Amino acid sequence: MLAASVVRTRRELGSTLSAVAARADVSSAYVSQMESGAANPTVRTLGHVAAALDTTPARLLDPGGSRAAQEQPAFAARFTPSPLLARTAGHRGIWDLSAHHDARLAVRLLHADIADHAAPITHGGEEFVMVLGGSCRVVVAGAGRLLRVGDAVHLAASDPHHFVDPSDDLLMLVVLTEE
Repeated sequence: MLAASVVRTRRELGSTLSAVAARADVSSAYVSQMESGAANPTVRTLGHVAAALDTTPARLLDPGGSRAAQEQPAFAARFTPSPLLARTAGHRGIWDLSAHHDARLAVRLLHADIADHAAPITHGGEEFVMVLGGSCRVVVAGAGRLLRVGDAVHLAASDPHHFVDPSDDLLMLVVLTEE
């Protein structure tokens, strides 16, 4: 758990192994060993590495637990028109509904476009899809179902999934969690 937390936190900061090592006053090899789970840091070293990652040892040791659940994401609410992300010939488009700088959710409105989900795909996180207009067929891990207005699916995005047979008037709300 600690190894994954150190890797994720460092990557979220966009920091390199050597930069974290320099700030923590340890070697890059040691930080790499922490990230692979090969190193068992002392409390003091863990404190230095946590400080270098702009966090606390407790958050590194309990990344998904009660502390993380109590934290509120830091982003401004979005009250502006939604920008068009993509438009393809024959399709109406994909709009981004996410608040700026939100790192936990990606919210999209797809109008008559199933985007990159026309063929089986897997990715990290979770996916929630609700059909607001029209219909399409969703296939998750080989099991398919027709979705019509008001129907929804919530799935582990690591399961192979795709959407087929979209109607011309398909309108879907798609929510993706962080990967």
